[in-house]
Amino acid sequence: MADRMAKPDDRSPDLSGLDVAVARGGMRACQWPASRTYWILLILFVELQIADILTTNHALTIPGVWELNPLMAMSQAKFGAAWWVPKLAVAAYLCLAATLVRRHWPIIFAVSVSGVAVLGNISHF
Repeated sequence: MADRMAKPDDRSPDLSGLDVAVARGGMRACQWPASRTYWILLILFVELQIADILTTNHALTIPGVWELNPLMAMSQAKFGAAWWVPKLAVAAYLCLAATLVRRHWPIIFAVSVSGVAVLGNISHF
């Protein structure tokens, strides 16, 4: 019995040698760098944002075509030819935020929405 009292009751796992970060909710294993699939999706998102800007500019030269996204329409009215600067700023922020989120569904959703926008622009050609 004295033996039991002398030893501290430490039931925590031995985490020596593991890359562990302390979060608000406790401890979690760091997952840096993200998987190759995640980085490919992130790069695809950036490429689709650039494609959206280029195809939107081209589609807007066609008579009778206008911007459906009210935020981008407001950006076009306010900034003129540089309407894409706020769009790229938001895309850059999303890319930085995406590296902190380890779930795949947000980046898959963003890639899907961006792909649909590019296809919609191409359909006007």
